[in-house]
Formats: sequence, C-alpha cells, structure tokens
Amino acid sequence: MRYSRRAFLGTLAAAPAVLGGGRLALANPANAANYPDRPIKFVVPFSAGSSTDIAARVYAEVVAKAIKGASVVVENRAGAGGNLGANVIARAEPDGYSLLYSAATPYVIAPFVYADLPYDPARDFAPIAVTISVPVFVVVSAESKIHTLDDLAAHIKANPQTDSYASNGVGTSSHIICKSLAAELGYPDLLHVPYKQGSQGVMADVIGGRLTYAVDPWSVVGPLVQSGRLRAIATTNGERLSVAPDIPTLSELLKKDFTIVTWNGLWAPTGTPQSIVDRLGQAFEAARDNKQLVENFERQGTPLMPKMSQAETAAFMAQESQRWKKLVQVAGIHV
Repeated sequence: MRYSRRAFLGTLAAAPAVLGGGRLALANPANAANYPDRPIKFVVPFSAGSSTDIAARVYAEVVAKAIKGASVVVENRAGAGGNLGANVIARAEPDGYSLLYSAATPYVIAPFVYADLPYDPARDFAPIAVTISVPVFVVVSAESKIHTLDDLAAHIKANPQTDSYASNGVGTSSHIICKSLAAELGYPDLLHVPYKQGSQGVMADVIGGRLTYAVDPWSVVGPLVQSGRLRAIATTNGERLSVAPDIPTLSELLKKDFTIVTWNGLWAPTGTPQSIVDRLGQAFEAARDNKQLVENFERQGTPLMPKMSQAETAAFMAQESQRWKKLVQVAGIHV
C-alpha cells in the first residue's frame, strides 16, 4: 500500500482530534538552547541487520548532518518483540538524547498483545516522525518445490503437523501477518516459531528448510532472493512494488484485500521539550530533500511515508493503533 498524501489526509480528517498522541511536552530543566551538546542515541528494539536497524542507521546520518554539532549513535536493545528497548526509552530522561527508532510494533501492536506491558505508549512516548512504510514479502526456501501461493497451501495441507512459520517475536507484525496468512489458507493453528535473534536467524532456517515460510521487507530478503537462496512468492503491499514488479500481491492472489503494511517511526520520552521535538522532526524531514536517499529506500522496498506535520503524525499513530488492534483481535494473539 502506497500512502499517498491526499488519501492519508482524508483518513485523518475522520480520526479523533489528538494533541501529540495524547501527550504534551512538559516543562523540563534540560538546556534545550544548547541541544545537542553530547551524542544522541537511537535505541532500536530489534537486532542488528533487521530492516528497522538498517533504516535507523541511515537516519542517524541524516540527523547528524541536519543538526549542526550532532553525533548520533544506534544502540540495539532487542528482546520481547521490541518491548525491551521501548521500555528503556519510556524510562529515559526526557532530554532529547535517548530516542526510540522502531517499527510500529511497540507502539501500535504490543498494547493489545501483552497484558502486563511495562509501559503505556500513549502516556510514555511523544511522537516525532513517521519515516518509511514497510511492506513485507512471503518467502520460502529456493530449494523447496514451493513456487506460488497455491503451492504453499498444498504443502501445508500435506504437512500440517510439521510445516511452520517464523517471526521476529510473539506479537510482532511478522507474527500477525504470518498467522493471518496461515488462517487464510485454512490452518490457523500452524506452528509458530518466534526468534529472539531476529531476521538473520529466521532467514537462515527458511533457507535451510527448517521453516516453511516467513516474511520480511525487501531490504532483508531481497539480497537472498537475488542470490538464489530464497524465493519470494507474494508481497503484503496493496500494489506490486517497483523493486520486485514480478512478485504478486496477496490481495491479487487471494482475490480479496489482504494489505498489511507497517512502518517505522521516531519517538521521544514524554516531557521532552517541544523545541527539541520540533528540531528532530525538521531534521528527519530534511531526508526528503536527499534524492539519493529517497531512491535508496525505494530500492529497498521501503518507500518514504507522506510528509506529516506534528499533529498529523500523532493522529496517524493513534489511528494505526486502532487498525492494528483489530488485526491482533482477528489473529487471536495475546500473552
């Protein structure tokens, strides 16, 4: 699904009015006028080499160039489907030096999956930016006899007790997408194998035939498809992606809407001075003026989201929370 700005704003017009995703920047003793006077840290709650990590490192360079004197480092704090790293930022000092760069999972999915989530996204995070959309591809081992979605369905029908899919953790978008697909094929109880080490471990086991299928963005699976180790049979995007125009969408194949696309964003702890939030948001927007960066994200299959104001960003995230709540409920995932 390509998020056009006109369509995006149309959906927001019907959304409830929000202020900063339900939070306002509070008075803070941090000296915002001298910001930044030490390194800024992006905490990525997923493993190194994941699509989120790849994008975070690109944006770390963008911010370092856009904000004079800024030094930006990326720290991976993987675990609990992204909740571990998110909780680090929820408890961080609201001074603009510790930020969460993440897939949408900890903000719009985790609250509906985990009964004892140690943070409250609406209370603990201030939205700063939405960066890229993240459609995924359904992949199987290139050594398998699975070449199409029909082949996958037939394989599972023949091996319902031994076939399986993997995800980057319980309650992550990859879990929801894979389980939703299994249910669509008639096997809602197909074995799910969550991986703590992230995409690299998942894809290694798909390649080796120890898992039947998995999903990940083109930035992760593309090189493995091109090298002949994986085979991509479908994408969850609403339309075919320019990076892989021969790969059909699940909506095409199923002859019904099966568009499930997530995205990346940046958050600060609640209470971060608004001047810092604005400055960081402006730095992220600077990426749109970099034609090479925009084209690189297109080639990775993760195109930039439409430009949004701070109010639009907060409204979008609130709306996405409700969308993913429904997907979680339909998938029946809870911890």
